[in-house]
Formats: sequence, C-alpha cells, structure tokens
Amino acid sequence: MVSVLLLFMTSASANSTVAKRGAEVNIYEDNSFFIGVGSAIVKFDTNIKVKKDGELPYFIDLEGDLDLPAISYVATIYGGYDFNDKHSLNFAAFGINRQSTLLDINKNYEDIILISANVTLADKTRFYFVDYGYTFFRDDRSDMTFVVGINGMDLHLIAEAKGQITVLGVAESKAVLADANVFVPLPLIGLNFGFSFTPKWRFSAAVSLVGGTYKDITATIGQSSMNFEYKLSKHVGLILGLTYFDADIDIKNNNELTEVSYGYNGGYIGAHFGF
Repeated sequence: MVSVLLLFMTSASANSTVAKRGAEVNIYEDNSFFIGVGSAIVKFDTNIKVKKDGELPYFIDLEGDLDLPAISYVATIYGGYDFNDKHSLNFAAFGINRQSTLLDINKNYEDIILISANVTLADKTRFYFVDYGYTFFRDDRSDMTFVVGINGMDLHLIAEAKGQITVLGVAESKAVLADANVFVPLPLIGLNFGFSFTPKWRFSAAVSLVGGTYKDITATIGQSSMNFEYKLSKHVGLILGLTYFDADIDIKNNNELTEVSYGYNGGYIGAHFGF
C-alpha cells in the first residue's frame, strides 16, 4: 500500500546526477532534504479466509461478494535526508480509506447465515516505512541503492452484519464476518535503480520485500514500481508512475485463524520538493 513507498523515494533521490555538455549536473542541486506528497489511483483485490476450531472455514471476496470499492485512491507522503553521495535516511507513509454498506442481503457463510441483514465494511489500512539507503553504484547518469529498514503495517479490515442472523443454529442480531485489526512491524529490504535521461527527466524503478513473524502474525509483502520524474524548477518536481503491491497476512487469535490476501496495482501522481 507495501513504499510500499520506497518506489516514490527512489524517483525522488536528491543526489541523482546527469551528464550535460561534459559537466555533472545535479537534478536538485544542493538539496539534501526532500519531501513529497501524492496519490495513487489503484484497483484492489482483497480476500479473507476465516478458520475456526470445530467450524467449517469460509471465504469472503470483499470487492466481489460485499461490494467494497475495487477502484480507490492511496494517499501518500514521503521524505528523507541525504547525508552524502552514499548514505541516506528515508521515511514514507500511505493510507487507504474504503467503506461500503449493503442493505437487506441474504448470504450463507458456512455456520453464519444472513437473512435480511445489513453488512458494513471498512478498510482503513495504513503502512509506514523507515529505511536506510546505501548507494553502492553511481556514475554521471545512473545509480543503484540498497535499502534496509522497518515496515509498520497497521491493518484495519472489518466486515460486520446486523439484522436477522443465525450463528451455529442460534439466532443473533449481529455478527462479525471478518476482523483483521492488527499492527505489526516487520523487516524490509529492497533495491532501487535510477537513470537520468537529461537534467530534467529521470526514470526510476524499485523492488522491495517485507516478511517475518511478530507475535501471532505472519506476513509477506512484495512491492515494485516504475516512475518518471520531471524537474519543474530547482526545488520542485512532478512524478508519474505505476505501482504494484501484494501482501499475504495470517493472523492467529485464540481458536481463530484469519488469512488475508491484500493487493492492488495502478498509477501514481505526485509532487516532489527538495531543499
């Protein structure tokens, strides 16, 4: 959502250089600190599988079954500081805000039967990144940077039903179909690439992997991006790009296992500021 925002940091590297008439030109000359904002318009694919001891598991396609918006936006903020040509510190955060309500629906989720029930869904997931970057290759036009850091995943997915409901044969007025509400910090590694065509145009790509186990939560996250950056002035740039994000999260809570598949892909536009 995971910058995921290393993708935007890559294209915004404050120390990227290009060749111009035999001289080296910095795309954001003398700018060590940078910050940016933007938004990605993406298509989501979110699935949840719930397993409870002694009960049959059930599967929910949040976009297909319960009409959670498949097309939405991801708001982004990022920034960083370049200590020198090799060492940098970066941060990023992005958030999702989706919700929907279904009225008077009839569905069967194994041991949970909805009869004329209203279902409310919400996705308010947040991701946070802090990483250290080491640039191990740089010439007049291109650079390659290895990054290592921490990804904080703040997952907020909930589907609640109210109305006429039967749970294990017992009549109920409300039931929770799915509840994935956890925060987990996990290690991150990645590789960023950049190439400057001219003093104003730059292409970048980034790949990163997040994975590990924290308490009763296991997750793996893959993310990649391709971006083009255009320098509008010494301190301002425009970024256009594509982003891909895919996460698999297993949450163990007492006798319940919730398996979440969370992914999206789409286009990004943002503004970059260097100082």
